[in-house]
Amino acid sequence: MTITFARGSGRILQVSVRGRDAFWVAAPEPSGWNLGGDRLWLGPERDWFWAGEARDDLSQHLVPPEIDPGPWDVVHDRPDGVDLVLGATLVNRDTGSPTSVLVERHITVLADTRYVAEYETETVLQVQSGHPVDLWSIVQVPLGGRLEIGVTGQFSFRDHLPSPTDPTRFTVLDGVAAIDLAGEHMSKFGLTSSVAAGLLRYTLPGLVIERRIDVRPGGDYRDGPYQLTGDVIQVFEDDGHYGGYAELEHHSVACQPGQTVVDRCRTVIRAT
Repeated sequence: MTITFARGSGRILQVSVRGRDAFWVAAPEPSGWNLGGDRLWLGPERDWFWAGEARDDLSQHLVPPEIDPGPWDVVHDRPDGVDLVLGATLVNRDTGSPTSVLVERHITVLADTRYVAEYETETVLQVQSGHPVDLWSIVQVPLGGRLEIGVTGQFSFRDHLPSPTDPTRFTVLDGVAAIDLAGEHMSKFGLTSSVAAGLLRYTLPGLVIERRIDVRPGGDYRDGPYQLTGDVIQVFEDDGHYGGYAELEHHSVACQPGQTVVDRCRTVIRAT
């Protein structure tokens, strides 16, 4: 098998093609929330992760254990994948108000060969009580690759952290915005649903990671730079503070209390 699961934390921990690992994984012994791989968090980030208004004080940013690693349970262990479920109560770090959620994560392997690995993730979110929540999918990848993002219309992005992303790092051609991710500075940028077209392609020596996601233009996307909303795609570069990696992220639309939201993502990893 080239696809490795970490069922207890709801992850695809690693995918390897032709002997090359696609994802960043913590070494030597992964533990805590920062394991690496393809994981699921819940947003908006400002509600469950940040306390106060400062965005340059990482001591005020905490990963809630109910989100990661979370109390994931295996419902079905299938020959072609796994079905997981998470029930949790989220707590707003500023107000203390609770929100109860139920999350189903269905991972199906579509191809698993020496040269190609492909899988689809279907995630179902129910907000049972409290406040709106969104699905926040994150894959951690090694630095040193080139990221291509499908875009529509005029390309633009928004910074999330005090260290801005230099706009001259982007090249935009034929509906694709490209940027090299080197991790020289910690930074994070986001694209709204009016800009993003649903494609993330990351090229590393010897392999390509491609993710296709659903984008709903004008949808109720609740995550964004502090006190802003609208991001569907986000990209984080770590400068070594957390271990040195990049994150390719996407959000679902918000799920209101009493409602259900479904997010689908297809990932293909090819040897080159």
